[in-house]
Amino acid sequence: MKFTPASDTAKQEVLEYAKEHLSIDDAKKILERHGYFVINLWHVEDVMTNYDCDEDTAQDILYKSLTNDHTTEAIYDSIDYFAEELNLERK
Repeated sequence: MKFTPASDTAKQEVLEYAKEHLSIDDAKKILERHGYFVINLWHVEDVMTNYDCDEDTAQDILYKSLTNDHTTEAIYDSIDYFAEELNLERK
């Protein structure tokens, strides 16, 4: 049976409960069960270790770094390379 909170208040309560009771590993397991790759996640500390900035700025840097065209293209090129190495047929 799937639980779907009906109101925005109920949704917020479920979200708050999850934040308090689920660990990062629990959240990663949920995402992984839904097909997401979670082995390599980036954190604001990855930026803040090397640069004097606040968390908002670090988040912005991560966003721009991980969503820019060059990064996306490099990931798709790498996916193609390893899929071809396994002799997978393109759809």
